[in-house]
Amino acid sequence: MAWRPTDWVVEGELDNTTMNWTIGWVRLRDRDEPLQLKLLGNPYPDLAGWKFRIVRPDPIPDWVGEPNYEGIATDQSGTIGDVTADQMLQHYECSSQEFVRRMRAGDRPPTTLRKSLYLEWYSNRNGRVVIQSTRLAVERVGERSFELTEEQWLEQAKQNQDEIHHFMSQLGDALTESDVAEDSDTTEED
Repeated sequence: MAWRPTDWVVEGELDNTTMNWTIGWVRLRDRDEPLQLKLLGNPYPDLAGWKFRIVRPDPIPDWVGEPNYEGIATDQSGTIGDVTADQMLQHYECSSQEFVRRMRAGDRPPTTLRKSLYLEWYSNRNGRVVIQSTRLAVERVGERSFELTEEQWLEQAKQNQDEIHHFMSQLGDALTESDVAEDSDTTEED
């Protein structure tokens, strides 16, 4: 499971001009303070070595509900996951009402393939966080400070894979502990 604040992202900026550190912020709708990110690791090769802005060229979609930030820390320090601006996804070229109408009628809504921002990190306070959208764009700022070698990229990819396995293991342990606690509560009631 992951917290996915994608639809509430207004803007952001990340800086990976120092090898193995990605720092920055992400501003969310109706939240006074932006999330502050200090992440160990590098993005995918397309963004490694860059400072880049996250922008929303189109307004927040009409289907987005009210945000709930209860329990979400401003400090999102942790470990970087997969971060790229080159992921290709289908983008629906219609309003949410049109999408629902077409789906109910058995028609396929119009789509195009678009590049998508995929921003994943593992917060020490809030666990796995994923922002993924064709409605967010990336603008590189300044000059690139470094490029990952193939060996560095393979090591980063391995670290990302290890991090998701560690997270899933912790999640599994937490669910098992929850099941045990529920079972003992049920036994005590009997």
